[in-house]
Amino acid sequence: MQIARVIGGAGTGKTSMMLEIMEKALARPEVGGNPYALGFSSFTRAARTEAANRAAAAWNVKADDLTRAGWFRTAHSVAYKALEVSKGEILGNGKEDEKWVSEALGSDVQFAFADEEDGGFTVAVGDPVAAAALNYWSLARNLVVPLRSVVEADDSPDAPSAGEVIGKIEMYESQKRLDGRMDFTDLLSRFVGLRHSPADGPESVAPDGAVPDTVVGWIFDEAQDASKLLDMACRRLLTGDAVKWAWCVGDPWQVLYSWAGASSSHFMGWDVGKNQKIMPKSYRCAAPILALGERCLRDLPDYWDRGIKPADHDGEVVESENFEDDLADIDPREDTLVIARTNRHVGRIAGILDDIGVPFRKVKAKGGACAKDLGMMGLWRLQHGEPITGDQWACVLEMLPSKTTDGRTWLERGSKAKWSKHLHETFDRIYPEDLPLLGATDHLRDAIANGSWSGLPDGGTKWVRAAKRFGVEATSSPKIRIGTIHSVKGQEASKVVLLTSVGKRIRQSEEDDPARFAEERRVEYVACTRAKHQLIVAHDPREKYRMEIPV
Repeated sequence: MQIARVIGGAGTGKTSMMLEIMEKALARPEVGGNPYALGFSSFTRAARTEAANRAAAAWNVKADDLTRAGWFRTAHSVAYKALEVSKGEILGNGKEDEKWVSEALGSDVQFAFADEEDGGFTVAVGDPVAAAALNYWSLARNLVVPLRSVVEADDSPDAPSAGEVIGKIEMYESQKRLDGRMDFTDLLSRFVGLRHSPADGPESVAPDGAVPDTVVGWIFDEAQDASKLLDMACRRLLTGDAVKWAWCVGDPWQVLYSWAGASSSHFMGWDVGKNQKIMPKSYRCAAPILALGERCLRDLPDYWDRGIKPADHDGEVVESENFEDDLADIDPREDTLVIARTNRHVGRIAGILDDIGVPFRKVKAKGGACAKDLGMMGLWRLQHGEPITGDQWACVLEMLPSKTTDGRTWLERGSKAKWSKHLHETFDRIYPEDLPLLGATDHLRDAIANGSWSGLPDGGTKWVRAAKRFGVEATSSPKIRIGTIHSVKGQEASKVVLLTSVGKRIRQSEEDDPARFAEERRVEYVACTRAKHQLIVAHDPREKYRMEIPV
């Protein structure tokens, strides 16, 4: 079997390169043009989806077929399919799952995205001992080490004892066995052949589930983020009868989840011989931006220069001491990312932009206009004598009140029900003159005609003000995206505004722990290299702690 490794820095075209590999593989006799003979496993659903969409467009197949019938899947999804697990067996992050876990532990527990220190993973919160026990247990299984060793490595003053943690997890595992439930880490453990005992640690058992026997070649994307358990799952996939080759693709300097068990040592530990390729050029980052990203890494003891050349276009790095002024200068018509280290600071960014009337969307939100924006756009267009779609009118109905406290009726009784039951089938396009047929009263028609409708829906006045300033399209689908650094990994923008503020705990942890120091340098590298043309390293003079960006 031939195994190769690709090391690609920020913006070097790793996804395009992986598609080229698969394109060439399709022409091989053993593949015979069959896209379902190729496997693509990624660390995140977002990366899997992007690869599937691009491959489907190139190969004239449906992306859903590649992800459902085929093997374009996350590693957990591969195990899910191989083990033929039913949906009801899996413990996810929903309310019913939280209730089950809480009852199993005899303590109140919820699941949330990791707190502002890290972001990107779900963690248990709630009862201090029970939540900590679940988080220790997840880490121990991903590291494939005894639970006790993980608990005892935590020297924080409020950490529970190993005995308390093991007791809680034994309750949890006992109830899982009784009810036939498993969590996502159990999926991988069963697939690779591991049994985890809370008291005694991991032991090898026979692996469960059948390895795909028709896949000829695998590509493992984002391989630098693999934990030991995840790496074992990838290696087991290569035992399939038909497998002849595999590519491991990643960037050892973009590991952001070491606190959850990820380590580039697994990615770099594959025996590839001379089959290693370093992507030679960034097509994203202009020279000053790429150079700054590399400087963020140079203090790491294991740093080595991959010799990546910058993009051909011009770019600049600007350092600013007035973050709020930087936000006031951005335009929702221009491709912009505004990023910060913690969710708390992202919330502050959102508050400032909202106060100054600059439209934005959150990175994790789905693209395009939301229902509220579609409704606002519909009312705006009707005001200006333009037709709207039925979907826009449905959004108008959803956000408008039928009556207001001043006694005015805006929609005739039953208008919303009539639309949903049958009228939506009659009106493909809705013109201002159609409004009486749809239940709009004289009050509403007058308000639409003279523009006073903006006072009816929540946020209407602010939306109209922004539409007049930036245009309807930019207000409904702004090009400004905001999020944490973790959430924008894999994304890019022409302009990036990076808020350097960090919390006290982050600063103290990186001073006390070499591993956290290295993690923060990689976070800074990822943050800087999201920018194509302009990077604004923006400080808040009121914040005491800052990222150590070596501008």
